[in-house]
Amino acid sequence: MAVARIDLGSVSRPAGVRVVARAQSHIPAIAAAFNRGDVAESTLYHLPRSHVALSAGYEGGRRHRTIRNFTILRHKSVVGVCSLFAPAFAGVQLAIAIFDAASRGLGVGRFAVSTLCDVAFDELHAGRVELGTYPDNHAAIRCYEACGFSREALLRSSIYHNGAWRDLLWMAHVR
Repeated sequence: MAVARIDLGSVSRPAGVRVVARAQSHIPAIAAAFNRGDVAESTLYHLPRSHVALSAGYEGGRRHRTIRNFTILRHKSVVGVCSLFAPAFAGVQLAIAIFDAASRGLGVGRFAVSTLCDVAFDELHAGRVELGTYPDNHAAIRCYEACGFSREALLRSSIYHNGAWRDLLWMAHVR
């Protein structure tokens, strides 16, 4: 898989942070973080995530190229994941989870979201990047809006999470 050069424009790279293509060697750390519940309250992912399921997703993405999986590293440690995949509506859909609490609030998420938007627009030639988040995830919403996303819809009681139906805020960035 060719690695695209990414123009980050005005988004600065936090110290020691890289967004890299997901490797099989990242899977144990990703599985452990999901299963510790590090992002359980804010993620749309179904938990727990088994090593087998994560490995299958990694292999499927490599074979079909409809899924682009990335790992967020900070000082060589896995601190999060992000992906681009087939959308619910149009363009591509983005998902992100920052596992490491110490990496939140430092611009890591903004850097990763901006990086994936550049891949979507410049490499995949998508005209739209969309995502869903919980309406009470204010830090994520601020991050997405800073990266050019706009609020499009509130999907009422659209996802079942932790024993209750939750609303989902749908956002998109169009270039």
